[in-house]
Amino acid sequence: MNQSKLIAVIGGTGSVGRYVVSYALQKGYQVRMLARSVRSMQLPPEMAAQLSIVEGDALRFDSLRDLMQGCSAVINTFGRPPQEEPLYSKVTRQVLEEMERADIKRYIGVTGLSLKLQGDHKSIGGRVMSRMLRSLHPQFAQDRLEELKVLQASAIEWTLVRLPVVKEGQGGCSIKANLDKMPGNRIYNGDVARFLVNQIEEDEYIHRCPFIGS
Repeated sequence: MNQSKLIAVIGGTGSVGRYVVSYALQKGYQVRMLARSVRSMQLPPEMAAQLSIVEGDALRFDSLRDLMQGCSAVINTFGRPPQEEPLYSKVTRQVLEEMERADIKRYIGVTGLSLKLQGDHKSIGGRVMSRMLRSLHPQFAQDRLEELKVLQASAIEWTLVRLPVVKEGQGGCSIKANLDKMPGNRIYNGDVARFLVNQIEEDEYIHRCPFIGS
C-alpha cells in the first residue's frame, strides 16, 4: 500500500466511523480499520479492495501497532456508552504513543460539547447543553478534559473536533466550523466524516478544538 495515502481508523464500525471509512475510500485513501471482530461492510468491490481490517482492541498496544504500520494519519472516532467507564484519555494516550513509535504526525479525533475551553463564547442554549452534559456524566466530562491534556502534551499534529447532536444520515449540508462558539446545534454523520477526512491535508485546526455544525 502507498504509505502517503494509507490512513488508520479507530472506531470505524461506529455511527460516525462507518461514514469516515466510506468517505475516505471515496477520496482515494487506502484505509486500515481496527475492529474488535471482523464484520462484512457493504462496499463496492473497487472500494473494498482499498480497505483492510485489523481485528483487535484499541486498548492493546499490539493491536495499535498492527493498525498503524505504514500509515500517514490516524482518525479516532472511538466511542463508549454513557453507562460504561470512560476510556477516551487512556485510548488516546496509547494511540499517541504508538503514533510516535511509528513516526505518524497527523491525528484527528472527536469529542463532545462538554469540553469547555477558555475563550469559548457559546450561545445560551450551548451553555445549557454543556452544563447538562457535565452534570449528567461528570466522569465522561473529566475524562474528555484529560484527553485534551494528553494531546496538548504531545508532539503530534492533532485536531480535536467538538460535535453537537449527531444525526444519522449522509447529510451533504454546508459544514460550518468555529473555534469559540457552536455554529449549529446538529450535524449529520456523513458531514462529520467529510470534515474529519478533509483535515488530513489541512493545517488550519492543528493543535485546536473547533466546533462544527451544519
